[in-house]
Amino acid sequence: MNITYDKTGELNAVLTVELRKEDYESKVDEQLKNYRKKANIPGFRPGTAPIGMLKKLYGKPIMAEEVNKLATDKLYNYLKENKIDILGQPLLIDEKSDINIETNEDFKFSFDLGLAPEFEFNITDKDTVKKYVIEVGEKDIDDEITNLCKRYGILEKIDVSESENDSILVVLTELDSNQKPIEGGVSGKETTVIPELINDEETKKLFAGVKNGDKIIVNLQKLFNGNETMICSITSIPKEGIADLSSDFEAEIKNIQKFSPSEINQELFDKVYGENVVTDENTFRTKVKENAETYYKYESEHHFEHELEHLIMDKHTFSLPDEFLKKWLSAAHPDTYTPENTDKKYEVESNGLRYQLIQEKAINLFGIEVSDEELNQTAIGYSASLLRNYGIPNPDFEWVKEFAEKQKKDKRFMDKVGEIAFQRAVINQLKNIVTVAEEPTTVVGFYEIINKHNHQHNH
Repeated sequence: MNITYDKTGELNAVLTVELRKEDYESKVDEQLKNYRKKANIPGFRPGTAPIGMLKKLYGKPIMAEEVNKLATDKLYNYLKENKIDILGQPLLIDEKSDINIETNEDFKFSFDLGLAPEFEFNITDKDTVKKYVIEVGEKDIDDEITNLCKRYGILEKIDVSESENDSILVVLTELDSNQKPIEGGVSGKETTVIPELINDEETKKLFAGVKNGDKIIVNLQKLFNGNETMICSITSIPKEGIADLSSDFEAEIKNIQKFSPSEINQELFDKVYGENVVTDENTFRTKVKENAETYYKYESEHHFEHELEHLIMDKHTFSLPDEFLKKWLSAAHPDTYTPENTDKKYEVESNGLRYQLIQEKAINLFGIEVSDEELNQTAIGYSASLLRNYGIPNPDFEWVKEFAEKQKKDKRFMDKVGEIAFQRAVINQLKNIVTVAEEPTTVVGFYEIINKHNHQHNH
């Protein structure tokens, strides 16, 4: 047996494993003997078939299995013993390998390797990160109270539409060029229209002053602002068939509801904070301010952590074995990474890999660990986010815990939970390293900063 390791570039290498017959022969014989004990060969009792016969029948596939296993074991043992860190998985180089099982007794496996870059963790207390202290003013409190009045407002039925904010239930029927219902066309499809949300002014005006039972003719595309997804959902027509729909539809007014914001009174106080928790407007404003300050403190902390993530990437500018990784991704996921999209997808993939490498460096450097309790809390938080994605915005906490316990049996779920938990632990470690520069700002000023940041970083 012979193993050679040749660096072909700063982050690339070829490792070759050469096997002789004596390296694998005993393993093949052992497997043949094991197979003999249970082989069902016509004319022979189990365990009595001649080894020579078994070798002719099954020797090649058993040899192929043992040779491949031995080559792989030697490859990874060499990497481990020599502390060679690689990215992705080794790729067999066909043109440099000689592994013809039918004709060979000696074999050569050549593997292409992408090497992990060497770099130093480069974040210290000399790095300053801004953290915004958001001041909640009287106007911010007024705006939040207005939002609460809208959130806890009521809808009441009316006979005639009075405002563009009214909620109007219509029944849609597809019309032909003579404005008659199309036989076999779309019909009886109910949907709610809020005129204020219609971009086309002429279409919006059609709903002004309508009353129950009225029938108006609308352009479907203009009614839904050209939103194909919404049109597909309402008409039950697949996207491919949208172009064949008639442009004109009859909209029969079935129900009109007027939205009225809540008044600032005890009923609103009870809805927002619970019965008799707040009993006057001054206390209400104080509670609203406290909640707003808590919310904006969280928003500021979230932005601060986001800036730390940028700092992680900005302070570490090492290279990756890009071409190798593209080949590996294409080989490992041929349905996802195609010749047409690999370069574009790799740009995103490589940023994630760079972040992961820096994170692993920090974990090893600072001895960062995650407790079972932290994993459990992360699993609950991640489960809540999954349920929100499923359309359940405020799931019961006990339900979230039960969902998380079931999901823990899934390895992919726990891998993701571990990834999130360690990422959070690294960020928390950095909070104790960098110099934090607190800067006061207003709510409006904070969101101007966020918008500017998002524009600069293409978020």
